[in-house]
Amino acid sequence: MTAMWPEQKKRFEPRRESVVNRGRVHDIARSRPDDAFSLARTIPDGWYRCQAMTAIAEAAPDGLADKAFKAAREAAAAGEDAYQQTAVLAVTLHAAIKRGRGKLVRDILGDILARTPSVEPMASRAAALGWLWAVVKSAGTAEMRKTVLAAVQAHCHPDRSWRAARLYREMAEDLARTDPTFATLFVRAMPEGKARANLLRRLAAAGHLPNLPAGRDS
Repeated sequence: MTAMWPEQKKRFEPRRESVVNRGRVHDIARSRPDDAFSLARTIPDGWYRCQAMTAIAEAAPDGLADKAFKAAREAAAAGEDAYQQTAVLAVTLHAAIKRGRGKLVRDILGDILARTPSVEPMASRAAALGWLWAVVKSAGTAEMRKTVLAAVQAHCHPDRSWRAARLYREMAEDLARTDPTFATLFVRAMPEGKARANLLRRLAAAGHLPNLPAGRDS
């Protein structure tokens, strides 16, 4: 994944060494993983330290990768707020998937989903879930995608933030490309409101929902 930038209720001012050293770690993680690990440990801000450790975890030999995954999760927990602690773990999840670490994948996904309800405001929660969806739609299993869909439905109301409405739209359009019927069910399960009505019209106009049954939306 590309580098992530925090989004918060209050403006977050990272220390310069966090930004600079994250970039340096990414540059040397594959060629000099031990040096990269030592440098990553000096990064003061958890958001940036997690991303740096994740770069090492993805590239390093198994033993060092184990240490880096552990350090990445600890760094995420040290984030400035619930949004940072939740969203940045999507990067670590992606690395764990790529390395085939099944138990670790389940553990990190569990951490993300457990923290999701505490992320405020709703716009930040939608942003965190958006990072998670980006990972599971491209690299996750069908079961993981269903789990994230359920989390969005449970914890992210589409009419309480424009980012939430956008997340539902992106998810529905992603689903419609491969399974229009499932996309239809996902959209029809949305709470009644502006976002649901707009999305039904949008997808129907695009030809993604050709078989909408007659009923309350007809």
